[in-house]
Amino acid sequence: MVALVVGLCEGVDNGVGRTPAMGYNTWNDFRCDISETDIKDAADAIIRQGLDKVGYVYVNMDDCWAKGRYPNGTVYPDPTTFPNGIKHVADYVHSKGLKFGIYSDRGTLTCAGRPGSENYEKIDAQTYASWGVDYLKEDSCYASGDHQTAFTQYGLMRDALNSTGRPIYFSLCGWNSWYSPVGWSLGNSWRIAGDCNTWPDVLNAIDTNVDLTKNAYPGGWNDPDMLIGSSEGSAVKLTPDQSRAMFSIWSVMAAPLLIGGNIRNLNAWDLQTYSNVEVIAVDQDTAGHQGIRVAGSNLIQGNNTSPFNIWAKLLQDGSHAVVFLNNANSVQDVTCDSTCFANIGLAPTMKFRARDLWQHKDLGVFIASSFTAKSLPPSGGHALYRFIHQ
Repeated sequence: MVALVVGLCEGVDNGVGRTPAMGYNTWNDFRCDISETDIKDAADAIIRQGLDKVGYVYVNMDDCWAKGRYPNGTVYPDPTTFPNGIKHVADYVHSKGLKFGIYSDRGTLTCAGRPGSENYEKIDAQTYASWGVDYLKEDSCYASGDHQTAFTQYGLMRDALNSTGRPIYFSLCGWNSWYSPVGWSLGNSWRIAGDCNTWPDVLNAIDTNVDLTKNAYPGGWNDPDMLIGSSEGSAVKLTPDQSRAMFSIWSVMAAPLLIGGNIRNLNAWDLQTYSNVEVIAVDQDTAGHQGIRVAGSNLIQGNNTSPFNIWAKLLQDGSHAVVFLNNANSVQDVTCDSTCFANIGLAPTMKFRARDLWQHKDLGVFIASSFTAKSLPPSGGHALYRFIHQ
């Protein structure tokens, strides 16, 4: 099956996605209640808060923009919420120095019942390119659950996008881990689990991603879903500790960083979270390694779950980003012992300098036999360090 799909095309071959995408998506913020004004406001908010300066470039419009199709098959937007058309919105986003993303579905309808792209892949790709679209998220509602059919449908859109000559980041949204082994041949990222709306959803995505590390590298990435913030006014939110832990773990997992909170009015905590250039550098590291779990076991899947996890990511300069997560119901120390360090790849006699990426300070030199993140808050408390070999 893999050979068949890869044989269609060696990859999406569009020159984008060399590092995970960074930007904003409307779904966790607005759900279906979106308009032309909302997209413009989101672009303005990214600029106003300086998020473009640290790498957030995509302004992605999710479901509920499309209304129907003209007799020639061309999709058109809801004239009430997008009275000036989609190209007008894309031009506005581009005028801010940002990139514009849009949403469709490989099935007959989108998840909200709007027109899907099944049998319209070529005309939709051409339409998106003519509008100036830079990113396409394609969902999987109202579509076959057969694996090969799904791969074929996504391959049709991949090829249609390639044929436009416009570099368009292609994001598969199939919500299943079985996309991962072939994902790189189809798109620039692929959803590996269901929507993240709650903390248990986040834990499920983390557990799912454990066995998928080898499938992600520059040009294509495992996508555990959009970020959830802690700001009021969005459709979903986490606690402040959980939202920041999610950001750190996503960065170690080399996941796309798409803000899903109230971008127009981020609280100070969320703005500080999403602006942390040291953590962003972990996500955007050009080596393109996805992190691995080096201590702990599944957090929510199965019967024998673990109250903690430690993940480590090898960076371009040979250092490691290491995240310690406490999911217990009480404050806990979390320790990377000799087995944990061996899993990272550090011998027990090796020395390293530890830097706290949230406190922005060096903690000193340690031996790779034991290191403890102390007094992590319950249910999502975490610490993120960079271990720099001496």
